[in-house]
Formats: sequence, structure tokens, C-alpha cells
Amino acid sequence: MENLVKSSDGSYTLFSEKFGEHYHSPKDGALSEALYKHIIPALSIQKKEKLQILDINFGLGFNTFTTLYSLLNSDVEVEIHSPEIDRELVETLSNFPYPKIFEPLREIIVSIAENGKYESESKRIYVHFKDSRDFLKEYDGQKFNIVYQDAFSPKISPSLWTVEYFKLLKSRMTCDAVLTTYSTSTPVRLGMYENGFRIYTYKHEKVREGTIASTQKLSGLIEIDMEWKKESSSKGKSFRDSLI
Repeated sequence: MENLVKSSDGSYTLFSEKFGEHYHSPKDGALSEALYKHIIPALSIQKKEKLQILDINFGLGFNTFTTLYSLLNSDVEVEIHSPEIDRELVETLSNFPYPKIFEPLREIIVSIAENGKYESESKRIYVHFKDSRDFLKEYDGQKFNIVYQDAFSPKISPSLWTVEYFKLLKSRMTCDAVLTTYSTSTPVRLGMYENGFRIYTYKHEKVREGTIASTQKLSGLIEIDMEWKKESSSKGKSFRDSLI
């Protein structure tokens, strides 16, 4: 059962009784979290004419829809793939009380709720109703240059935060890809770092800080000394499949 919750910025999210977590931070706001922790940093770094995006996981679709809203007046071609195990949730989204700024996306939202996908000449969105790791193992399309790592927390979805998971994820990313996540956990950051990612902290006045990861050096961001973190932190160990 899902319970509707109004978040701090006025947008709505859901609380999942099954998983015991909100889909978005009520404190940061559902729309604000998507916009300031994922979309703005990702699009400001990846200024490409064609974007191949992975959204982990689809949930209520805020990351996907906020991306499309941000690109409404651009010529950027975008293809988004998003695994999601809860088909019933997605099928209800045409009735979800989204922010008014999503009104131009109404056709897209309905198509995804009814068909699990939307296709136009420049915008393609595919929701894959399966486990995220299964999707990554089977995926043979173009590599992703943006990844929104926005799964439920390691406590709820531990298999989506381990060293082994990030290794698999990296194999589906381009060499200059950027990953965004709300998590600032040292074990999570180490899981990425141990797979060759450089780890950056990202701050915006409207939300709590998040993390950006890339195998490339990114200018204008604060890079974290993960070797020091590894040695000095009492939580200086990454999550591993063997410990789940």
C-alpha cells in the first residue's frame, strides 16, 4: 500500500509501506530532489546533442519527467531506460498529482502508464519491468552517458549499492559518463571509488548535498579524498554482495 505525502516544496511523493521508505525525501521535496540532485548537475556536465540516460529506478518517474521538462525547448535527442519492478505503481501514474510544470508532458505520462514506453522523433522512454541488476546484465543497447542512481536506500535495496553492482553499472556507461545520487554514505562512495570513479560532493542551497561520480576529472566540483576517507572513517568499507 502506498500513502500520498506532500513534501516540503509542495510536490507530492509516496510512502511505501512495503519498503518502509518514501520515494523521495519529504524534507528536500520530490521535485526539488530530482531537479537539484540529479537533473541540473547531470545536464550541466553532459552538454551533448544526444543523451542516453539510465534512471535507477523509475518509481514515480520524477527524474525522467524533470529531465524531459528541462529539455522541452531544446533540440537535444534523449533516450531514457529505467528498470522498475512495480508495474502496478507505474500503471497508476496517469492519476498521480504531479506538479503543474509537468502538464506539457501529459501525453508522455499517460503513454508510460498505459504502455510502459513513449516514442517520438527526439524523445524515447522505456520502462523495463524487471530487477535492475537483471536489466543491466541483459542490456545490449548504447552505453549511458548519464546515470541517476536513485534506488531505495542500501538498507532496503542492498544489491543496488555494492562494489559488484557498481562494476556492472560501469560496464554499461561511456568513459565520460556522469552518475548522480542522493547518497553521501561512505560505503556507497567507496563502492564507486573502488571501481575507478572519482567522487565529488554536490551542494545546492535548496536541498541537502548529494554525490556525483565520474571516471573523468570534473571542473568546478569538490573532489573527495577517498583514500583518506577509507583510512580515517569507521565506516571505511564498501558494501559487497557477499555481505547482503
